[in-house]
Amino acid sequence: MAAVSRAPGPAAGRPESGGQRGGGEPAGKASFPPGFTKAGLAARVIRPVFWFWYAAGLLLMLFYKVPEALGFSNGLFLLFFASYAVFLETRTGRGIPGIVFRTTLVAAVTFGVEAMGVATGFPFGSYAYTDVLGIAAGGVPLAIACAWIGVMVTMLLLAEDGPRWVRALQVGGGLLLFDLVLDPVAYARGFWVWEGTGVYAGIPWTNFASWFLIAALLSFVYPRRTVPAPVRREAGLLYGLMLVMFALLGIKEGMLLPAGFAAVGLLLVYGRVQRKEGSAR
Repeated sequence: MAAVSRAPGPAAGRPESGGQRGGGEPAGKASFPPGFTKAGLAARVIRPVFWFWYAAGLLLMLFYKVPEALGFSNGLFLLFFASYAVFLETRTGRGIPGIVFRTTLVAAVTFGVEAMGVATGFPFGSYAYTDVLGIAAGGVPLAIACAWIGVMVTMLLLAEDGPRWVRALQVGGGLLLFDLVLDPVAYARGFWVWEGTGVYAGIPWTNFASWFLIAALLSFVYPRRTVPAPVRREAGLLYGLMLVMFALLGIKEGMLLPAGFAAVGLLLVYGRVQRKEGSAR
């Protein structure tokens, strides 16, 4: 089972004291937003549930297979991924209503674009989902929106807090890199099926361009914020170990290029976290 260090944070149900930014939001240290009264309980539930699901699922997929009776677990894992990422966002001090609004908007937009893609082939290319990810509507598994939320929020927590256009390029690039690892592996394992041929592992270039563009545009929905160091480290761990999971599954399928992209992603994330913590000293 993958181990994860617990980032130091405030006591459950009690926001830290500290300076205030505009709008009365706490600045500086990681803190739970006022009104998020079950934050400590959420931390104790979300982390262990996600990492247990991650470790157990990865071991099954690497050395055996996911039993049919646990077929629902693939989609549920993406729900846990999104929940973990959103939980980390709450620790930046932003208000819960805004987080709920942005999460809902990202889910609606990405699910709508995926539905359009399945129906028309635009903008990603011609593809179809299988039943591996569970319950679907309009040919799109509901869990796909969770995957978008998870990787979007995680990358936003890792991106620079400078000009929004710079952040948009970083978020778009982060999701593009993630998809270069994810998509060929998921395709090989039957999560979805691409029609025709493509430039990379049978996948068309329009898919990767669309991931970059959609993520970059959605990043403008999110306000600029200072991300506390413990939150950034945990977001880096989450993003990095998702890359590791698909890299290992790719190696099992005989695919080495996704593992190479994953290694690049891990180096970039490690460098980003170290650089920010070094500049804060």
